[in-house]
Amino acid sequence: MQVRRPTGSRRVYVRGFTVLLIGVVLAWPLTAYASKSTNYQIDEDFVGGIGGTYSSSTNYQAIDSGGTPAVGDGASTNYQLKSGATTTNDPNLSFAVNTGSVSLGALSQSTTATATATFNVMNYTSYGYVVQIFGTPPAYGAHTLTAMSGAASAVGTEQFGINLASNTLPINFGADPVQVPSSSFSYGTAATGYNTSNNYRYNSGDTIAQATKSSGQTTYTISYVANMAATTPPGTYSGSQTLICTGTY
Repeated sequence: MQVRRPTGSRRVYVRGFTVLLIGVVLAWPLTAYASKSTNYQIDEDFVGGIGGTYSSSTNYQAIDSGGTPAVGDGASTNYQLKSGATTTNDPNLSFAVNTGSVSLGALSQSTTATATATFNVMNYTSYGYVVQIFGTPPAYGAHTLTAMSGAASAVGTEQFGINLASNTLPINFGADPVQVPSSSFSYGTAATGYNTSNNYRYNSGDTIAQATKSSGQTTYTISYVANMAATTPPGTYSGSQTLICTGTY
């Protein structure tokens, strides 16, 4: 949508803002252990036959099943237990983008431009992952829109920022991370600085999302805001970003 203003006023366009995603897994070769200490290790623990008994302490509880498979996770600061069918011990990191590019349309001194893009991350038998963002804000010639350092959107002030939260200002848009199938299996979160509603920032190299242990799928929504000032040069602004997802084994 274009905002029309009287003759002689400036109009700034931000079109075709491209988001590129690259998945990177570090610390190779990798070995994942279900249990490990100085004297022993268990790669993939399987308890068969007739079970139904509990093992427990202050910090965890496990149940052996007979006939009906047990599902669910047990975890503490130092370990994590997966229950269910026999699985491979090969670490896996899946990273996908659902929106390849976004357009912020025509900027105005009286209206904030907004847009969203989403991506998914899922990891298995690792200690989690981090997602970093790289790239500059949209630019036209030698002028780049001013990156936000953690603030609310303000019309009439040149700004460019993002967050990964559900927002109510400048409009209702965006979303908090969504755990798939539920928070019992998935644990990804938006990183500090990008997890606060109505607060936006952008700094190339920042971590914007993370999980601290093995996690099912988490769907993240990147919310973009852009504002122009009276001194913002008119033109068609564009840019690109790269998201790098790294397993933290």
